[in-house]
Amino acid sequence: MVEMSCAEHDWHAAGSQFITHTMGRTLEKLGLESTPINTKGYETLLNLVENTAGDSFDLYYGLFMYNVNAMEQLERLDLAFESLKKQLFGRLHGVLRKQLFENADKSKAFKEKPALPKPSQDVAALSSSNWIQVQNF
Repeated sequence: MVEMSCAEHDWHAAGSQFITHTMGRTLEKLGLESTPINTKGYETLLNLVENTAGDSFDLYYGLFMYNVNAMEQLERLDLAFESLKKQLFGRLHGVLRKQLFENADKSKAFKEKPALPKPSQDVAALSSSNWIQVQNF
């Protein structure tokens, strides 16, 4: 047994028990199942789901309702998830940007003929098929 104040206990409980149950129940909502290629980490997640889903929702709700630190943990979890998504999408943006500019550089080799004749061309060139008719609406 460890001696601590009620406030310390609640702070630790929110950071360990509440987070554990929250993650287990979140993963349960995903409907995770065992696969033929489970890793040790994935097995740990499946065990977490099994351990937390076996407890009543009332226990989880009690951890939330009667611990003033639980809401802070939910907010921190939300911020952490948003930060992780931004990191992933930020890197994805860099990859797509690189691909777009590489493709743009490659397409410069396939320049199209100009639609309008160059100013130095004579009047005969204006009647050629290179001239585009402009229609006003």
